[in-house]
Amino acid sequence: MVLFWILATSMVAIALSFVLIPLLRSRASDAPSETEANLDVLRGQRQEIDADIDAGVLPADAREEALADLIGRAADDLSPALASTGASERKPWAAAAVAGIAIPGLAFGLYLAIGNPGASDLARLLAEQQPVGDQQIVAMVESLARKVRERPDDAKGWALLARSMAALGRFREAADAYERLASLRPGDADVLADQADALGMVRGQRLDGPPLLLVKKALAIDPKHKKALALAGTAAMDAGDLVAAAGYWQALAAQLPAGSPDAEQVEAVIAEIGQRSLGAQKAASSVPVASAKPLEKIATIQSVTGSVTLAPDMAAKVSGTETVFIFARAERGPRMPLALVRATAGELPMKFALSDMHAMAPGVNLSSAETVRIEARISRSGNAAPQSGDLVGTSEVVKPGASGVSVVVDKVLP
Repeated sequence: MVLFWILATSMVAIALSFVLIPLLRSRASDAPSETEANLDVLRGQRQEIDADIDAGVLPADAREEALADLIGRAADDLSPALASTGASERKPWAAAAVAGIAIPGLAFGLYLAIGNPGASDLARLLAEQQPVGDQQIVAMVESLARKVRERPDDAKGWALLARSMAALGRFREAADAYERLASLRPGDADVLADQADALGMVRGQRLDGPPLLLVKKALAIDPKHKKALALAGTAAMDAGDLVAAAGYWQALAAQLPAGSPDAEQVEAVIAEIGQRSLGAQKAASSVPVASAKPLEKIATIQSVTGSVTLAPDMAAKVSGTETVFIFARAERGPRMPLALVRATAGELPMKFALSDMHAMAPGVNLSSAETVRIEARISRSGNAAPQSGDLVGTSEVVKPGASGVSVVVDKVLP
């Protein structure tokens, strides 16, 4: 507030300077003064008298009389001129004083009369500001609901109401609003995915049944719809269909910028699916041999074998209890692991074998790639998603069927 008045006063002072300085400044005139003009006239008349006498127009004895008359008239003309000259040199102090008082008074008076002096008092305004509470938000949404119901064909209104109800956690009402919106926007994958999400929340976060049907409708319209893919992948994981789940999540990962937060979250989900798949494979390996024939058939497909060792300067960083992930990635194509096995750091150095039996998604397996790299990562947290501080190593580029591949763990993730 103080700063505002200081600035305002400074601006008024600057404005006054533009008025008072020219008003009080003495100005020298280039034109001759009135006195000088009168003297020039008198000199000219004296010369005329002398010329008339020389020409014989006036007698010589009349010269003194003519000069005396000229001097008398000069006294009358020069005295008023001198007085007016003195008066013109006086500065207009009265006008300057009036301007100096009137201009600031008028400026501040108008501001106080029609302005808002309190607007610069930020602390007072913040103190007076009332935050919007939950009850006010609910009241606004209820008002929106009443207005939208009066306009049943207002698609934008129903969309806003559906999102607002979902934000308030009123999923039943959100699902109903999305259902109405879906009738107004048939064939809209966004609406179907949002409706499935809200309906799944109503059903206790379960996506099977009607929500999954809506998701499949959305994917039939747009096979690359991100939210629908995520919902479908979640539903497949809940149902225990890890192959289908991996396919949905991999399709979603292919659309996300590498290294983005969303991509990292999706990769973590894919890694979790891989861990579940490994657990299922271990459980399957304990069944009778007759039931294990499909796995044996898969194991005959091309594989990559080799060894994983720990660099000497990394040994002090490992206790032996950490989880080791060994996996193959395609040199070109999706970053999803084509095959993955898990061990513990205490088993290093160790031999490994990766094949299509360790695939994480249908059609995305080791034998489908032209060339691959084998990577090993020692995870301190046991999480399949890469984390800062994990130890990693990577092989050279090899082809499926290669053997004797060496992977040395010699780097730390930043």
